[in-house]
Amino acid sequence: MKIATWNVNSLRTRLSHVTRWLGTHKADVLCLQETKVEDSLFPLEALAEHGYFAAYHGQKSYNGVAIIARQKPTNVVFGFNGNIHNEQSRVIAATVGDTRIISAYVPQGESLDSPKFAFKQEFYVRLTEYAAEQAKLHPKLVVVGDFNISFDDRDVDDPKRRGKQVMFTPPEREWLGAFAQKANLSDAFRLVSDESGIFSWWDYRMWAAAPYKVGMRIDYVFVSEALKAKVKAVVHSKEERAELQPSDHIPVMAELED
Repeated sequence: MKIATWNVNSLRTRLSHVTRWLGTHKADVLCLQETKVEDSLFPLEALAEHGYFAAYHGQKSYNGVAIIARQKPTNVVFGFNGNIHNEQSRVIAATVGDTRIISAYVPQGESLDSPKFAFKQEFYVRLTEYAAEQAKLHPKLVVVGDFNISFDDRDVDDPKRRGKQVMFTPPEREWLGAFAQKANLSDAFRLVSDESGIFSWWDYRMWAAAPYKVGMRIDYVFVSEALKAKVKAVVHSKEERAELQPSDHIPVMAELED
């Protein structure tokens, strides 16, 4: 089973990117964040033409999450068990086959003195509680998405500089660590690789000066204890960043044995 995550930063803008990538990589499940499309405008037909079903939870111009799959997603739930946090479309869950999947778009936080930073912490508390609850109900659980935090020094270009900025401060790293620990989830990439300098996001503003070099790994596939031994590989589709009008994120795909 191939399960991927991708912050597309507008699905309508990058629909051709998504369908092309799916055609190349043959993902069984692709979870999207920042779709930025109202539900009435979600491109169901275009995805169906490529053999995919979709569950989606969107809003106009901002946020938005979706789960695209070869099998029809069932038991679809929005938000935290149906509770939409702060009226923002940031979490969706569904069952594909015998696996429960959660796609999350965590707030970025803006800056350390911003109210959005406090909202990010609050969101992590809710997400951690939700994931831990779901892990008890679903032995085969995968939680993916844009977590807007890097785990450790291997995941950023400049740990010293990043450590003073949002997305890599000590408190944020503690939030991400607590999320994984309390829900008993493992970072799939670190199950198969110790490599440093593997990023999933690059700041548009820095791209021209240092392509691929100034980035962070903030997009993850987390797997439950029952799935840890099944992770064969995790692929970061770096080539997507070189496409015309790319997202600032790339797809990250975990390959799990049956």
